[in-house]
Amino acid sequence: MPEFLTSFFVHPELVIPGAALIAAPIIIHFINRLRFRRVKWAAMEFLLASQQRNRRRLLLEQLLLLLLRILAVVGLVLLVARPILDPQRLSLFDTQKAHHLVLLDDSGSMRDRGEDSSAFEAALNVVRKLAAEGERRPDSQMLTLLLASNPSQPVFNQENLNKAFISRLETSLKALHCSHQALDLAAACEAARKFLAENPGAARSLHLVSDFRKEDWEGNPALAGVIRDLDLDNVAVNLVKTVAESHSNLGITSLTGSVDVAAVNVPLRLSVTVQNYGEKVAQNVRLTVLVDGLKRPAVETIDEIEPGKSRTLEFDEQFSKTGPHDVQVSLPADSLEADNVRFLSIVVPETNPVLIIDGTSAESEAFYLVDALGADPEKTGFSPTLDRVESLRRRPLDKFRCIFLLNVSELPPEAVKALEQYVAAGGGLAWFLGPQVRAPFYDEQLYKNGQGIFPARLGVISDLALDATDPSPDFRVTNHPVFDLFQDSGEELLSYTKVTRYVSVPRDWIPPDGVRVIASLRNKAPLALEHRFGKGRVVTFMTACSTTWTNWPRLPDVFVVTQLQLATYLSEGHQTLNVRTVGEPLAISLDAATYAPQVEIRQPDGLRVALTVGVKKSGSESESPATAADKLLYEDLYRNTDDPGVYSLLVKRQDGGEETQRFAFNVPAAESQLTLAP
Repeated sequence: MPEFLTSFFVHPELVIPGAALIAAPIIIHFINRLRFRRVKWAAMEFLLASQQRNRRRLLLEQLLLLLLRILAVVGLVLLVARPILDPQRLSLFDTQKAHHLVLLDDSGSMRDRGEDSSAFEAALNVVRKLAAEGERRPDSQMLTLLLASNPSQPVFNQENLNKAFISRLETSLKALHCSHQALDLAAACEAARKFLAENPGAARSLHLVSDFRKEDWEGNPALAGVIRDLDLDNVAVNLVKTVAESHSNLGITSLTGSVDVAAVNVPLRLSVTVQNYGEKVAQNVRLTVLVDGLKRPAVETIDEIEPGKSRTLEFDEQFSKTGPHDVQVSLPADSLEADNVRFLSIVVPETNPVLIIDGTSAESEAFYLVDALGADPEKTGFSPTLDRVESLRRRPLDKFRCIFLLNVSELPPEAVKALEQYVAAGGGLAWFLGPQVRAPFYDEQLYKNGQGIFPARLGVISDLALDATDPSPDFRVTNHPVFDLFQDSGEELLSYTKVTRYVSVPRDWIPPDGVRVIASLRNKAPLALEHRFGKGRVVTFMTACSTTWTNWPRLPDVFVVTQLQLATYLSEGHQTLNVRTVGEPLAISLDAATYAPQVEIRQPDGLRVALTVGVKKSGSESESPATAADKLLYEDLYRNTDDPGVYSLLVKRQDGGEETQRFAFNVPAAESQLTLAP
């Protein structure tokens, strides 16, 4: 079937058979003519003479009858084929040049592969056919090709359709590759509309070649609005679908873990989430794990995933040496292979440093905590440093994964500011109170009417009264990562743990927005609170960390595990999880006083790209030259991040040393939904 017929008929496949039917009345007419035989006999001579006189009238009647029969067949064919009576579509018959703009959807879902080809390959075939049809009338039409991933840069710009163009078309199309990104079709169509408005022709047509997924079209008023604007601009819009049916698909939507507490030879818990985008139950889903390119012997398996549902699988990974490590989890191949792989990059230190500040002169509060976190760093992954309050003013805090403050009466202003900056940047902070705590200082300098690094105003030191008639535990916990130990055998463990004294909150205190009570005493008073300050987490215990107010530290099976979970939870915001989405620019920002402007990007395919980053001065113009010099930055954006995988950024220090930063780029989950729009 000629491709150009699709522009003029709803059912172009019926046009050629219908045209053949037009010959039927003519054939019948000649057959009827052959039925008569010429026989001479006397009685007919008079009739023949009469016929000669009426011959012209009879011939006209027969021709008129034949024409009516032909028109009846033509009308029936048009009724079934449904012609599109749009003047813009009839531009092929115009003597002026018509402008055909093809907008090619190259989003990640176009990688969906059927039996013969992918949706993107089918889209390229549409371009080939359209160009071939236009070449039949050389130099009468123009073709512009835009990619939805970069509509501002045409692949072809108003090329005349002729033999010369067709000869180089194939080379250009073979060089095109489908992206892995989620694209904004509304923005791409708007760019195409503006392009056509700036480059008018005798007739303008937009051919949108896409897979028309439900995710892109349903509930997208912006896209519908652009199509409507194109119609108002007298642009004929031709929607070309390259996928006949939806395919089942499994995709990995997440690969994460507590990378902040990764340490050498310490098991690190990772979790992977698999989504079933199909309409059937997926059974025995096998997951292959590669670490630094080497396949693990064990294969993880999910028994089944219901349609439209996801399942999360947790597994432990152990790293034998420090430095960067890459983890890759993959599924078996299916119709869309791009979402079958997920990447994660982890930097493993020897241990994770933790700062413990003991407010007592004898450092009695920290004894059990130091033992819990640092008894065996090779097993816990934490290396605690015990120090006094005065050290907060002179010690750099950003190297610590989290900080514990135990029974601290008050802090110098410089220490408060340093802690606020540390937590706001993503550090974790834990408070344990005690008899030395001065409530007025906490209220004024730390709570700050709900704007500080302490979650509540303090009341008085109170005793938890014993109640022989109440057999319930002294405190209850919520479903929180710090208290995972209590979820399985909570009643038994809680019954062993006793709290005799705590610091209360005012009677009229109600948890404000952002403050959560994660553990409460038998008398409903809060025992543990959590809130966020900037990017960091703050967990506050209203009792002591020593045995003065609770027997908790004397229960190693409970205390040690809980403190390790607390340190892990607080550390999760400290190290940035360098996971990005393909197509997202990789921001480069280096301190000019420390680093050189020459950097190198290593892509997942091994390609190395050398860059010289431009300098940028931050701060106001009123700053002194010395201050401004300290704020010189080398900044740039690396945009060639379409391929999923791990990208390495190699930077050179002014002292001659080198550093490497690694970033995992993964495909967007939105492109895994392959359901077609109705």
